[in-house]
Amino acid sequence: MAWLRRCLEEKPQGQLQDIERHKLNAMGAFAEAQTCRRLVLLNYFGEGRQEPCGNCDICLDPPKQYDGSTDAQIALSTIGRVNQRFGMGYVVEVIRGANNQRIRDYGHDKLKVYGMGRDKSHEHWVSVIRQLIHLGLVTQNIAQHSALQLTEAARPVLRGESSLQLAVPRIVALKPKAMQKSFGGNYDRKLFAKLRKLRKSIADESNVPPYVVFNDATLIEMAEQMPITASEMLSVNGVGMRKLERFGKPFMALIRAHVDGDDEE
Repeated sequence: MAWLRRCLEEKPQGQLQDIERHKLNAMGAFAEAQTCRRLVLLNYFGEGRQEPCGNCDICLDPPKQYDGSTDAQIALSTIGRVNQRFGMGYVVEVIRGANNQRIRDYGHDKLKVYGMGRDKSHEHWVSVIRQLIHLGLVTQNIAQHSALQLTEAARPVLRGESSLQLAVPRIVALKPKAMQKSFGGNYDRKLFAKLRKLRKSIADESNVPPYVVFNDATLIEMAEQMPITASEMLSVNGVGMRKLERFGKPFMALIRAHVDGDDEE
């Protein structure tokens, strides 16, 4: 992604570059989506406000939710108060109270919303705004350098007439120790290979990509911790209740057989 962005910046300035940058940002947003991937795609093509598919990796293992009404109001209000003329990076800078000349030149350091979100990270606010886009409350105007603009659906939230549940940004939800262990070298590589083979078989039967079942980091942690009960499996990073119910049994059975030495070929 960084290499693609560098290549893009080397192109001549103009509308074509704006369009390519918008596509690149959309690709990154899809990869980091916290909402149903089908909704993300439909929203990108202007078909928002649909129902979640129930089959993608996000729907099968939803991220933790929190009452994001206040965060949404801060983001939506900021977009409105800068006259819906600026992109995501600038809006986040205003929310976090960045001290730079551009903000001062526009007088946006005088806005009530300026600095209201300085207690949270840049990545947090990017996640919030991306979710608002995926939920159809905000759009990006390609003709105006991907300026963020409010939709009618944003008004009830902005006025406090309805609440909004958002996903906890992954930067907060990730368990550092678990992720560190997942990518460590102390795991059973033979078991990992068996788990990957099982994953492919299940993915083929379910007609879904392998990562929808479990990603490699999750399989590595399984190969390290060797969970054989439901409670042990739920302690593995990347295993939620829905994935446990849908995919857990064959993986626990394989691990148990591996531990007992009953699966030797």
